[in-house]
Amino acid sequence: MRIGVVGLGRVGIMHARNAAQADGVDEVVLIGRDAGRTQAAVELVTASIADDAPDELAGEHARRGRTPGRVTASAAPFAAALPDLDGVIVATSTETHPELSVLAAESGVPALVEKPLALDLATLEATCERLEATGSPVMIAFHRRYDPAHRALRDHVRSGDLGTLRVVAAVDHDRLPLSVDYIPRSGGIWRDLLIHDFDIIPWVTGQRIVRVHAQGTVLDAAAHARHGDIDTAVAVLELESGAIATVSGTRRNDAGQDVRLEVFGSAGTYGTGISDRTPVTSTEAGGRPPVAPYQQFIDRFELAFRHEVDAFISLATGRGENASPPRAGIDALRVALAAARSLATGQTVDIDQEALEAVS
Repeated sequence: MRIGVVGLGRVGIMHARNAAQADGVDEVVLIGRDAGRTQAAVELVTASIADDAPDELAGEHARRGRTPGRVTASAAPFAAALPDLDGVIVATSTETHPELSVLAAESGVPALVEKPLALDLATLEATCERLEATGSPVMIAFHRRYDPAHRALRDHVRSGDLGTLRVVAAVDHDRLPLSVDYIPRSGGIWRDLLIHDFDIIPWVTGQRIVRVHAQGTVLDAAAHARHGDIDTAVAVLELESGAIATVSGTRRNDAGQDVRLEVFGSAGTYGTGISDRTPVTSTEAGGRPPVAPYQQFIDRFELAFRHEVDAFISLATGRGENASPPRAGIDALRVALAAARSLATGQTVDIDQEALEAVS
């Protein structure tokens, strides 16, 4: 198989590495308009494969004697490169996602597209319709759906191990702050960062989010305020059953990358992101500081990203199911827009009754 990658920032480089190490991939083609930068990305991906730190999945590849696919560069325009590909990963900036995903789908090339597919509901819904009309597989990169721990958590909820679901608590604290250049085009904390939580909470619990009350402020980087954004946020979410979820998000957490999801029921409590690497130091007697906290989201979700690419390869070959189709992002975006409206008005927002497009 030949898998293309367009968008050669840190996420694109990571996806290229994972694709090169995936079973069945013979070549990963990096697509870029600047030949020099694209070739430099080839060298970076190749080096990352050679220096790859051991982990559960990489060890699995090694035991099977898997030789990574070669990594090459293409200076051809995106549309011109598609006919020679068996699949393409789109990791460019968000505003390009609708156009590039439609180009791939209309060419019959399966695509894995970084989230979000679009930043406003009208564009997202229109893009979904165009993608669905092609019949070509398109997978949106909500990577937590492919994380083994989140899948296990979902299984516990759905099997009834918790009893009656009462409370959900999500923590989403990035260690590394955003670059100042990225802040104005990020979509804001609700659509850029916490949209992952707005997606995974319904996916794990099997319940829609119906109401949102949000608060937020700027406590660390004044650049967020200059662009109408915040760097510290909390949202209280009401689920269909009346169960309550809380989500906290921060743009800088020097203690380490902290992403947790805990579910509390009448019969049991389960959670993800809780280990000796969780960047929390207990003050109880005998409490110990964390061991080697994760330094960024790519490290925190190493297995999730690898499983995500493996799932895409299976989908592209017609063997797998799509756990995150384009419409998977619509409800999450509606919650993000509702949170933005709640923050702006100070009111609780009923997602099904509000015209959310106005805050996009």
